[in-house]
Amino acid sequence: MTVILKPGVLDNLRNDMKMNDQEFSEFIGVSRSQLWRAKLPAVDKRFSLGKDFIAKVLAAFPNRTFEDIFFLDKVSHVCDKEISA
Repeated sequence: MTVILKPGVLDNLRNDMKMNDQEFSEFIGVSRSQLWRAKLPAVDKRFSLGKDFIAKVLAAFPNRTFEDIFFLDKVSHVCDKEISA
């Protein structure tokens, strides 16, 4: 299981606050590249969404729950299929 962002949620929050990605990442307390990597599809090798990122997002939006912003996704990779076969 992998934690990933619900599609569009952070972009909607950013738009509501009338911020660009740099301002929004500073508001959350992460780098712009960290924000970019977290918004990539989970199957992208550059995807990265760690527990520190999750904690900072939830701290920045205390009126939102984990389930409002994130969800658990079962990510399958080809090498996993080869091992189990």
